This record gives sequence, structure tokens and C-alpha cells, in this order.
Amino acid sequence: MADEAKTTVGKVAGKTARKMKVEKAPLQARFQDDAVQEIGVDEAGRGSFFGPIMAGAVALPPPSEWTEVQRVVFLELRDSKRIAPKKRERLADELRACLPTCAVGVVSAQEINERGIQWANREAFRRAIAGIPGWEESRLLIDGSLPLDDWKGEQHVMVEGDNRYLAIGGASILAKVAHDRWIQAYAEQHPECQERYDVVGSKGYGTTRHREGITQYGGCDQHRELYIQGWLPGAGSERKKPKSSRKSVETQACLIRF
Repeated sequence: MADEAKTTVGKVAGKTARKMKVEKAPLQARFQDDAVQEIGVDEAGRGSFFGPIMAGAVALPPPSEWTEVQRVVFLELRDSKRIAPKKRERLADELRACLPTCAVGVVSAQEINERGIQWANREAFRRAIAGIPGWEESRLLIDGSLPLDDWKGEQHVMVEGDNRYLAIGGASILAKVAHDRWIQAYAEQHPECQERYDVVGSKGYGTTRHREGITQYGGCDQHRELYIQGWLPGAGSERKKPKSSRKSVETQACLIRF
């Protein structure tokens, strides 16, 4: 079954307990057909004005070792943005239940304010990867364009990797669900924050209502200082035009409109 690990995953063998709609471009199970553990890595919340940045890490077993339960779950993994919220939550819970080799890394807003988003992004990766047994000898598959600068092993960084490899897709789902659940929990504990900024509706990102709240009330201790400075009270004519970018945007250019 070694060849199966290298080829693109296509159809689900036999009947499963759930009827699944597999998208037109199925994802790949492996980057390389060998015995090296591969860890898919992706982040969520890099562009958010509010709260931590999260990273997911997922190491799938070889396809020949998948259980039927794992096969059903794994073949649904892909870019979290292409999955409806309820299904995304269900997949995150099912993935954690059937796969011990997955983890989430968290870097707080305070750490982002102190050390910058580039460091925080990489640190979230490092913390997630460290939750995978055997991570030191693994091959990394990282979504986006930001490599781990201190990684001594093999790593492959790829744009849209979360819609090319199952492990990165799984990491994308774990990170997104963890990020959104953190926002929800914080809002429940701090209803005044929800009332001012609508962090649940915006998921912490710079929506119109969120920016208006910042302009009216200022920021709070969970806001990222460099992200919100253009909308703080009194910014007015000094407000900068944000630069549009994906994940490679530098900290100093993170005044982003969404």
C-alpha cells in the first residue's frame, strides 16, 4: 500500500456511515512516499485585531494504516475557509477524537504586542508542532509563505497548502475552530467587550462595527496595538491607508481592512 501514500486521495472505499461530498480536487495524503512523519501546519487569526494567534499541527498516519473512522474524517479535511462553520466545528472535534497526533499552539495578544506578529506567527507554529510526538525528526508542511527560521530539519512552505494536503487542511480547521471558540468564550466572560466591538460577529477582525467601536471607546487589553492605531480616538486625518496582503504582511503594515 506504499503507493497509496504518494498518490492523491480520491474516492472513499466502500460505504461509510456518513454520505460525503468529496470536492472536485481531492487533497493529497503525503508530500513524499517515505517513512518520515509529516506535520501539516497552519495558523488562524494572524490578521485579527483582537486576541491570540492560533496554529494547528496535524500528523496523519500513512493511508494504509487509517481506520475506517479516520478515513471518513481525513477525506473531508481541507482549507477551513471552504467549510461551513458547523461542519468545521464537527470536523475539529472528530479529528481530535480519532487522531492523537494533533495539537494547537497559542500566542497571546500581549506577546504579539511585545514581540510582533512575525515572531508570534512562528512561535504559534513552534508551540503547535511541539505537541506532536516525534516532532524533532518530522517533515514540516507549512501553509503560507513564512518558514520556521530556526528549524533544522526538512520543511516545505506553500501558498494554498491547506487546500493541497490533508494534514495542512486539518491544521487549518483546528486553528480556526480554536481561535473562534476562544473569541466566543472571551465575549461570554466579558459582555461589555462584545457590546462595544462585536468580537463574536467579527471573530476579532477589523469589520466596520469593530473599527467603529475602537474609534468610540478605544482599545482594550486584548487588542493588538499596531493593528488598531489608525482607528483609535483622535486618529482622524492621521489614519493610514492599510496595505493589502495575505500571510506575509509585516507587523508595521498590519492596519488591515476586512
